[in-house]
Amino acid sequence: MSALTFQSDGETIHADLYGTLPAKRAAVLVHGQNWDAAGWHEVGPRFADRGVPAVAVNLRGYGASTGKTNRYRPPTPWTPVADLKSAKGMLRERGVAEIALVGASMGGSAVLASSFEHDVECVVAISAPVVAVPEELAKKIGGRKLFVCADRDSLRAAPNVLRCFGDATDPKTLILFGGRQHSRAMFSAPYGDEALGAIVEFVCLRA
Repeated sequence: MSALTFQSDGETIHADLYGTLPAKRAAVLVHGQNWDAAGWHEVGPRFADRGVPAVAVNLRGYGASTGKTNRYRPPTPWTPVADLKSAKGMLRERGVAEIALVGASMGGSAVLASSFEHDVECVVAISAPVVAVPEELAKKIGGRKLFVCADRDSLRAAPNVLRCFGDATDPKTLILFGGRQHSRAMFSAPYGDEALGAIVEFVCLRA
């Protein structure tokens, strides 16, 4: 693992890089509200081992990143989307042709919103969206899509995930696991290895 920094709206974003750049495809890993990039420490190498380097970002105010991540309150610009736009730009400058976005909970909503720009190869939303997404926004989600959630998610995200999946355009895949785990807790659930294996396989497909 090595350290990366890049600028986003004048803030300094710190990230952990698993693997090496440049690469044909790279994954951006985005944490939830109550953790940071360190939570991907055991996940990032799984992508790198398949030849897809992974960048685990600390959104503003998390880890060593400056600034503060704001709450999603339209029409105010949501800072995670700005940070992801900067992360994608940084990766392209370093020779990455295809970008995969993987996020959990808040991070899952962020990667879905970032995909509206239709500049990503695929997007993975774990336990997201937690809050219902209007149909017109769900239809804007770009790239190949994978939604992963526990069917009795402790934050009651499952119905919103199912609705978003239904409204999203093809190609799309939904994987539901039996349990109440939300976000990072899914990684350590009894089905955790199966879930992570499916996510890594989806992101690395034809890379």
